[in-house]
Amino acid sequence: MTMQRRPTDIENKLLLLYAIDRLGAVTAQQLLLFMVENDFMGYISLQLGLAELDEAGLLRKQKHALGTLYALTGKGRDALSMFQRRVPHSRLSGIDEIAGDWRLRFRREKQMLADFQKKENGEYLVRLRLLEREEHLLDLKLSVPTHDQAQRFCDAWIEQAAGIYAHIMRALGEDEKKPEK
Repeated sequence: MTMQRRPTDIENKLLLLYAIDRLGAVTAQQLLLFMVENDFMGYISLQLGLAELDEAGLLRKQKHALGTLYALTGKGRDALSMFQRRVPHSRLSGIDEIAGDWRLRFRREKQMLADFQKKENGEYLVRLRLLEREEHLLDLKLSVPTHDQAQRFCDAWIEQAAGIYAHIMRALGEDEKKPEK
């Protein structure tokens, strides 16, 4: 029976920097999902590492509708480039293999926001937003009668937001294309 080597705290912090570098700006929740679901790191190691990297000035926090996004600072990029070789290549290549798909997923999550809340009259207010570079392209509020319908709208928004936005832009902009009579 061979024992698997336990990563050091330094390796874990460098792995967090590497993951953030490959994924782009992410929330702590997104990073947790990526690291834990792919067996790169456990919850406690991630939380401690994030806090220490933030305190050391290696991460920058940005406000976003999803919460706080973490991104590398210049100091974080420098630390990663100087010490990256301390992390086993197999761990880095594991991140490289899957980061692209996760980056796309997280970008969509940051651009297509959907939530709902119950109103005093018992109906639900659904808010659907489409962002680009932190700017609202579309911010739509709809009142629906049931919790299930509100949830369906939110779930569908993530898949269909771009098409709905394009349809609205075509429908509202069509008058510009028609010649006047």
